[in-house]
Amino acid sequence: MLRDVVDQALFVGKDVRLERSEHAAVEVDAIGVRRVLDNLIENAVKYGQQARVRLFIDARDAVAEVGDNGPGLPDEELERVFQPFYRAPVARASGKQGSGLGLAVCRSIARAHGGEVQLTRGQRGLVAQVRLPLAYGAVGT
Repeated sequence: MLRDVVDQALFVGKDVRLERSEHAAVEVDAIGVRRVLDNLIENAVKYGQQARVRLFIDARDAVAEVGDNGPGLPDEELERVFQPFYRAPVARASGKQGSGLGLAVCRSIARAHGGEVQLTRGQRGLVAQVRLPLAYGAVGT
């Protein structure tokens, strides 16, 4: 699914690079999880010019990471941006369109699957991380 989302983003002209992709079996609503991945890649390209994507297994979770080259966010904003309708000052000042709902929806979808979405500051820009539990009997369980 992640490769398909990346391929679709490339097809429409987004600067996206799949850096690493392990096989990770998860039981999810494909439409919902695609929405999460699409939104995180869209945000990375919109605010950070490029999305660097990777998928790996960490203990009992499949982890999809989307990094960018943008200005990042101050530590106090990393959690606040998940509030519905909130847009960070950097996003508002950018002049780019947004409603402030995307990350709130992403987190809600991930949590509905027993997972989580978090933002951290990377070496360059932000790193969005989606963690979803591996399917029963999958590698690492």
